[in-house]
Amino acid sequence: MRKELAGSAILLVVAVLYYAASTQIPASTLEDQIGPRALPAVLALLLGAVALAIGVRAMLSAPALAAGEKDAEAPWPRALGMLAIGALYIPAASVLGYWPALALLLIAVPLYEGLKPSWRVLAVALGGATFFWLLFGYVLGVQQPEGILF
Repeated sequence: MRKELAGSAILLVVAVLYYAASTQIPASTLEDQIGPRALPAVLALLLGAVALAIGVRAMLSAPALAAGEKDAEAPWPRALGMLAIGALYIPAASVLGYWPALALLLIAVPLYEGLKPSWRVLAVALGGATFFWLLFGYVLGVQQPEGILF
């Protein structure tokens, strides 16, 4: 629990510092309605939300750990497997394109973590990939990597 709370606090500090740095981005006469500060601010907000979620989760799991449950930590080889999945996304995006590579990533992670294949995994992956494709491509106007195939 202490590791999770410390990690949460560190992430929250990083989010605040990142947001503070993003406010220093100079304004331009060429910027659109969103501007160059919007994406870093949104990313800082999301990082802060993740940090708070980790902290709340750690606090809620404290009574269970006090009752004698073992604190589960992923061993290093398992963490390296997750890193490998994330690293494989980069060449997959170069070949397949952003949307298919992201959908495959969103399928691979829960399956690697032991979730049984189901229509829900597929639906969440396809919906998540579509959401991020629309968010970055159309709402924020961030050009996504184009692959050889798509």
